[in-house]
Amino acid sequence: MEEYRYEEKEDHAGRKVKVLGATFEEGKPEERGDWREKLATRDERLGYIRSAMRYWYSADWYGSEKRKQEA
Repeated sequence: MEEYRYEEKEDHAGRKVKVLGATFEEGKPEERGDWREKLATRDERLGYIRSAMRYWYSADWYGSEKRKQEA
């Protein structure tokens, strides 16, 4: 593992602070990650697309994105 890289930036008050820089490894992935290859049947693919569309475009969200009951 490579050492962490730090950068100096200014915070909202104008003080210089040390922040963690990029932590990814340079280069490109060796193999292609295609979601269509992971899903075997047409029904699995359609289910994946339907759930993704519901997540992004519907009003009924779950989890940390939106509370079920307003505060």
